[in-house]
Amino acid sequence: MEWLSRGLCAAMQRKPDPRLEILCGSEDPLRIMAISELGRLTSIERTAKLVAALLAGRDLTRSDLTALLGVRVAAIDRQLEAIGRHLPLVREKRRGRIHVRVDRSRVAGGGERTPIATMIAACVGASLSRLFEGTSYEKGMRDLVQYVSREAIHPERFQDYRRQFVFLVRGGEKSLPEKEELLEEVVDALQRRHGLQIRYRAFDGRRQSLRIEPLSLAVYDHQLYVIGRPRGREPHPYRFSRIDAAESVGGTFQYPDKDRYDPERVFADSFGIFVDEKYPVRVVEVSLARRWATFVRSHRWHRSQEAFMRGGRIHVRMRVRLCPEVVAWVLAFGADVRVVGPAALRERVARIAGQMAKAHRA
Repeated sequence: MEWLSRGLCAAMQRKPDPRLEILCGSEDPLRIMAISELGRLTSIERTAKLVAALLAGRDLTRSDLTALLGVRVAAIDRQLEAIGRHLPLVREKRRGRIHVRVDRSRVAGGGERTPIATMIAACVGASLSRLFEGTSYEKGMRDLVQYVSREAIHPERFQDYRRQFVFLVRGGEKSLPEKEELLEEVVDALQRRHGLQIRYRAFDGRRQSLRIEPLSLAVYDHQLYVIGRPRGREPHPYRFSRIDAAESVGGTFQYPDKDRYDPERVFADSFGIFVDEKYPVRVVEVSLARRWATFVRSHRWHRSQEAFMRGGRIHVRMRVRLCPEVVAWVLAFGADVRVVGPAALRERVARIAGQMAKAHRA
């Protein structure tokens, strides 16, 4: 036993073998490995880490890559060049920075990742779901976000999308959810290009039955409108909540090309929803007290709008129909507004203001 004891003592006093390194920890090799071997694997490990990040769907900039791998830009470029020979890489320049990702549509068994812009668009669209509260459309809009986010580049960013992207509903569509079936009938006819026979209550309360070709479902001032074309007439907006009944009739009509129907052109001169020819298009100019200057410069009521200072007041000029919405807009500024033109608008505002003053003195 004496020889065994002397051997153990000698072994304990011997210096450790410089060629070996014994490591422990969650990220260490699974076996004792020569230092020279570890050195050779360092580059492979970096490449594997980069490939794993790209295949996970990450969208990486050069700064992201240097932080991930701990190497300089030149080494990053060499890694990407080598990986690009075997994986379809996409390089995109956004806000002055190069972003690199894998084109998943060209990887076997993979699909292209949903871009961030597409995800944000889905979230903003889903915020409109409150207009359809209580209907299947509300759920469908929210489900769309969940569906799109499955292939999002950074799905974790959209966990709280309902509070991050918000549409503030002032009143909402009053007829929903009670008229959900009627809305489904309208939407079905719109998609199938079928005519609609509707019973409708006009603004003045008159009831009428008419046949229309549904061309668009529009949202204006938090309310739904059906843009329809009655036979032999121009497209007209019908307030959805005043449609009492709708039934699909006749065969399929040919949806007009853009030269014959473009919603942007239909409402180009409208201040709001009115498109009737009985309201002439005029250049409207109003003068507002100076305190409105910042608000005017940061707000746009119409695409034709111009704003400028004159005589210490802020002026707003635009080309729109002289409809009830324009009158209401002017009156909303109270004593801070003066109508420069046209004269017909100035006279009407003055008359209504006088009537309001008389009513409030009573």
